[in-house]
Amino acid sequence: MTLMGDMKRRPLRITIIGVVSIFAGLIFLFPVLGSFGLANLVDLSGQTFKQGPLVLTTTVIAIANFILGFGCLYGWRPIWLYLTVLSLLNFVVAVVVLYNADMSHWGTVVIPLLWLIFAIYVLISMQSRKTKAWFGR
Repeated sequence: MTLMGDMKRRPLRITIIGVVSIFAGLIFLFPVLGSFGLANLVDLSGQTFKQGPLVLTTTVIAIANFILGFGCLYGWRPIWLYLTVLSLLNFVVAVVVLYNADMSHWGTVVIPLLWLIFAIYVLISMQSRKTKAWFGR
């Protein structure tokens, strides 16, 4: 079993998705590193570390983004299915968020709209012949 698909060159769409995923992993990792540093520097006066579940969730999301990014760049077969299912879920969630959005604030419309556009972009990218060949499908 090889890690790369049958193609020698990675499709540009997959490169973009992989780099964006790695970048997102870095963004999710910064608050985690900051919260550990903050916990060591600030006296919490006997309170429990209430950020624990949030830090754990953010760490898992960061690791998943790194795996997704490197999986895209190296053509790991399971990443194609993972990205397709994740994009379908993101599409549905973005539509629901847009439906329930407060139209008087630009942020509640623009962010889900960008989310929806990126989900559609990934879905279209996953179905191209070159992408399927890169992932060995």
